[in-house]
Amino acid sequence: MMNAIRTSFAKHRSRISKFFGSPSQLASLEHAKPGPVREEPDYYTAGGFHRISLGDTFHSDQYTVLRKLGYGQYSTVWLARDSKEPSGIRYQRYVALKMLRADCYGGPHDIFEREILRRISEVSEKSSHEGRDYVSGLLDHFKHTGPHGDHVCFVFSVLGHHLDFQTAKYEDGKLPVKAVKVITRQLLLGLDFLHRECGIVHTDLKPTNVLLELESPGSTISQYLAEVPRRIDSQCGDTVPPREVITTPLISEMESPHIRIIDFGVASWRDKHLSDIIQSPALRAPEVTIGAPWDVGVDIWSLGCLVVELVQGIVLFSGQASAKGTWTAEDDRLARTIEILGPFPLQFIEKGNRSAQLFDKQADAGNLLRIPDLKPTSLERLLNGASKPFLKPDDMPDAEVPIFIDFLRGMLAMDPESRKSAAELLEHEWITPKNQGKSSRINT
Repeated sequence: MMNAIRTSFAKHRSRISKFFGSPSQLASLEHAKPGPVREEPDYYTAGGFHRISLGDTFHSDQYTVLRKLGYGQYSTVWLARDSKEPSGIRYQRYVALKMLRADCYGGPHDIFEREILRRISEVSEKSSHEGRDYVSGLLDHFKHTGPHGDHVCFVFSVLGHHLDFQTAKYEDGKLPVKAVKVITRQLLLGLDFLHRECGIVHTDLKPTNVLLELESPGSTISQYLAEVPRRIDSQCGDTVPPREVITTPLISEMESPHIRIIDFGVASWRDKHLSDIIQSPALRAPEVTIGAPWDVGVDIWSLGCLVVELVQGIVLFSGQASAKGTWTAEDDRLARTIEILGPFPLQFIEKGNRSAQLFDKQADAGNLLRIPDLKPTSLERLLNGASKPFLKPDDMPDAEVPIFIDFLRGMLAMDPESRKSAAELLEHEWITPKNQGKSSRINT
């Protein structure tokens, strides 16, 4: 198996242009080590998680918990057996059971996940939009009352690896370019469906929220359960099942890779926002950072960052505060953004209610307040440079590089009013070249 490597710019605060001059400082390497992950014990309090053990049943014994699939800030996710009897006929299938914290609903700040998932289901039933097939659909939902409160529960199809697990299996964290094209097209279709037909902004598009479908889920899961024994870990005196991941082939070995966008826990309506603090910092759109109005373009920005990460194995806009406190991680991200993409347009800066905290008021060129001296680089140098990690991917022809960079610029336009929509990006030559057939087979 190839080394699991993820390149990051965040370990050392040198301007990106200095990386090119000092090969020994090009970047630090973060080894991706997907493994058992457990919740913090203090999440199991009033308003928090419901404690679940393997073998527990829910919803009048319809769902039996088999393994743990993961957890997040607002929920735990479990592999379960669904024993439903529609029309008196008994059948069984595997499902993913997501149980929310009790304070997600009925607390001071309700989330929108239940309503958004219902909206997706309602629109999907009537729509012929191809993108509905690339969004995780709700199979069932119910409420469970436990010692920590009432928990909203969702039921989904079981999926395989998220993209971080996949990139960890490839050298330098780079997926085959052909695979990235397939993934990107499916993501754009899913986002176009969410944006235009559902009126939804995901706000948290990242590698761990893009999962691959299992090609034969029933037999794959049954085989996994038969071959992988149940595990229990000790945590602060408690026995806790660790997170498990259903075996998934390499994307280059799949006949027709199919992704699903998951996790709408922090999603928002286009016309009603759950919060204005959205997105993972390294994937955060400039309008969110400066406090300007935002819409579906934030998902497009995140996708642009994600595509670079999948193709080149680098995180474009990571940030780290200076050791002496001279600048913040947020300042650092803005500096990297300007160095790579150019200055913020002044009319755009004026729209941000946080701009005065980030930009020099006396400057008429959009200089940063705490990092005024920047040394520009470019997307071209980061994607087609002279040394690792900036070398052009071996499986991208030279003639394709400018086409790819033009595609990225459509997603990474600083001002969201200049950013391309998902529908527009689907027409781009990098995604849909004139001589491309419909085959999804990925060869390396």
